[in-house]
Amino acid sequence: MSDLLPVVLPSAALLCALFGAVVLGGLLIARDALVPDYPPAIRERYGPRSALGTHVARLMGAANAVLFAAVPVAGMLLLRERTGAELGFWPGFWFGVIVFAALNLFDLLVLDWWLFCTVRPRILVLPGTEGMAEYGDRAFHARVLWPGVLIAVPGYGALIGAATVAVEWW
Repeated sequence: MSDLLPVVLPSAALLCALFGAVVLGGLLIARDALVPDYPPAIRERYGPRSALGTHVARLMGAANAVLFAAVPVAGMLLLRERTGAELGFWPGFWFGVIVFAALNLFDLLVLDWWLFCTVRPRILVLPGTEGMAEYGDRAFHARVLWPGVLIAVPGYGALIGAATVAVEWW
């Protein structure tokens, strides 16, 4: 773990920063790209996502998928270089768990609760929904996030651990 933390913490910070840039950058192009993730009352008032919003959402998903793969690969390569030995499953597992838990906390605390619920920049407020109380509904974001996190965080860790073993075996 002493070798892991100096690699995983900067990797988690990098992933959070890049994820935030993808999300905010996508919303600068199409404010309604993430409309399916908004509280139900806002979705209902706004209506369906535009064609541009759908396209941008797909591009954001692809960009984030690349990030979710590239950051662990780079981190595992750096960790292997630091230790000079094969890593096996557990370092990859813990790397994935820590990085993905940090990302989910960043998403909830910074993007959802602080930016979406509190600051509410123009790119997050959909036209026709200005002033809706649901923008401040922190409980909605927690309810949506936590059930998936209980499965996704250890699942991502297991995926990174298994990938580490597979690459070393190959």
